[in-house]
Formats: sequence, structure tokens, C-alpha cells
Amino acid sequence: MADSMYAVRKLRPAPGLEYAQTEVPKPGDGEILIKAKACSMCGTDIHIYNWDPPWSQGRFIPPKTLGHEVNGEVIEIGKEVQGFAVGDSISAESHIPDWTCSLCKQGSMHICEQLKFFSIDTNGFFAPYAVLPASNAWKNPRNMKPEIATLKESMGNSVYTVGEGKVAGKNVAILGLGPTGLFAVGIAKVLGAAKVICVGGTETHRAIAKQMGADVIVNRHEEDAAKRVLEETDGKGPDTVLEMSGAVAAIQQSVDIVRPTGIVCVLGLPTQPVTLDIAKKIVLKDVTFRGIYGRKMWDTWKVTSGLLDNGKLDITPIITHRLKLSEFEQGIAAMQADQCGKVVMFPDEY
Repeated sequence: MADSMYAVRKLRPAPGLEYAQTEVPKPGDGEILIKAKACSMCGTDIHIYNWDPPWSQGRFIPPKTLGHEVNGEVIEIGKEVQGFAVGDSISAESHIPDWTCSLCKQGSMHICEQLKFFSIDTNGFFAPYAVLPASNAWKNPRNMKPEIATLKESMGNSVYTVGEGKVAGKNVAILGLGPTGLFAVGIAKVLGAAKVICVGGTETHRAIAKQMGADVIVNRHEEDAAKRVLEETDGKGPDTVLEMSGAVAAIQQSVDIVRPTGIVCVLGLPTQPVTLDIAKKIVLKDVTFRGIYGRKMWDTWKVTSGLLDNGKLDITPIITHRLKLSEFEQGIAAMQADQCGKVVMFPDEY
């Protein structure tokens, strides 16, 4: 193995990324070294690429390798690592908890008081090799395709959201058809939703939603989405609304359309404060309004793996781009244009 490699990196505090040379990392105590088989893009990568204020400029310190969704093969094991062997296929949980704070001790490691993140506080996975704490690694079946295994982390957000929506036998509305919304469509159907109504904008996303099993697909640019959702639920509103976009208007609409005693789960992160009529739309309707963050370690991973490992859910329609790592700019452009599902990249040697 060479001492250096090429990775997708942010080298300076300005817009853009570079395919640049860097050192191959070495595993320390409690860490494993993986040879990456696939990695995938997330909206966070786009914010860092664009150098969006205030979040990226205030949180990210270059130089650093990007990427927090990965599948790789264990090729070296550091001291004090148990439960993993060379050759294991792993996916990575991108949240790095301290394991000692009060939240970690109560089982809420995903919102650790001192939470750190791969590719923000550490180097990430848009590279041929990467290290991670063994405590952040999830073991996959060795025959799982890398392009599927790399999506377990991203899909986990949707698994957690759908699960908290208690969708079995329910009419479910999904607002926002980016990748998390598209995952949610398939997950809701597999978990027994009676009817899944999707609201989205782009033709690409609506077409994928259909492949994932959506019962009704509403083009929010061409019709009154709230009116259509109510029509599809006999005027009562959906039992569960999953807000996956983070758009202020969609969050407000979610409490408008949900039926009394229903559930609203919000995964999307708005970039500004949201005004809600809490008295009228939540309290007097006896609505459960549930914020969702990340994935529960490791409960969400168990459910996600149960859906994928046993072939219960096919997520391949959501993968729209398969690129070499050196072609990352094509993936960025597709995401910027909002004309893609998930962008999966493979190290150039593959």
C-alpha cells in the first residue's frame, strides 16, 4: 500500500473542492483502517462545497477530506479493537459520540453533548482509504453491494423518521422528495402504510417516488398540494406527515394538513425560524409534533439492516449517478441542479 492517495478535499476557506494528494492514514488505538469500496454524497457536502455562511464558514476548518457515507473493507486493525476482522465489510455511523456524557449514558449517543462528525471535525471518506473508531463501524454481509452498503447511514435518517411516525395501516404524507424522502417512501410501504402520498417538485424525484411504491404523487408546482392531500384522505388529513425537506412552507403545511390526533415527524432542517400556530394547529388538534435527528445508535441501524440485508427493500432506483471519485464535480453539479437521487462514487482504482 502506498503512503499517499488522492482524495476529495477542501484545501482553503473558499467555494470549491479539489481532488488532491494526501497521506494514507494509520489506525490508532481503537481504530480500524478501511479500503473504501464506495462513498456517497450528502447535502452537507454541497453546503461545504459552496462555502455557505454561516454554518460552513463557522464550523468547518480546512484542509480536510470530505464525505461521511462510506462502505469499505477492513484491512488493518488497531490495538484494543474487538469484534472486527480483516476482510469485514463495514459502513460508518458519521456521528462520533464521547460515550461518557449524560445523554450517551442514557442511550442517546446520536445527540451526545460533545458530538463530533466525520468530514467536519475529522477527515472523511471521499478517499481510497480512511480510519474510523471501531465503535462507529457497522458490520455488513460480505456479499452486500458497496453501492447499497454506503447508503445505510443516509437511509437510517429515513428509517428513524418513518418508524417514529407509526405508519402501519396509516395514510401517510411525505413532504419533500430528496433522497431522504425517497427512502421514506419505500420504507413506509414496507412497514405497512395503507396509503403513501408524496409531494415533490422535480420530474426526476417524482419518477423515482413512483418506482419506490408511492400511491399518490403530487406536483407542488402544478396543483394545490394541501388540497390534493386532503382529497386523497377523504377530507380528514393524513394520519402521519413526514416532513423531509426543511422548507419553511412545508413545515407549516404539515401541521395544517395532519388530521387531529395525528403525528408530524420533522427531519428537514430549516435555515431560518419557523412560525407555527401551536395553539390551533397542534394543541387543539392533539397532534404529536416530533423532531428527528440522525439515527439512533444502534437501534436504527438494526432496522435499516433488516430491511436491506434480507432484500425486503430495493433502494437501487434512488441511485441515479455512479461516478469515479475523480469525477466528483459531476455529482456536485447534479445535486446543485436538484436532478438526482443519490450520487455514489467509487475510488478510481475500481
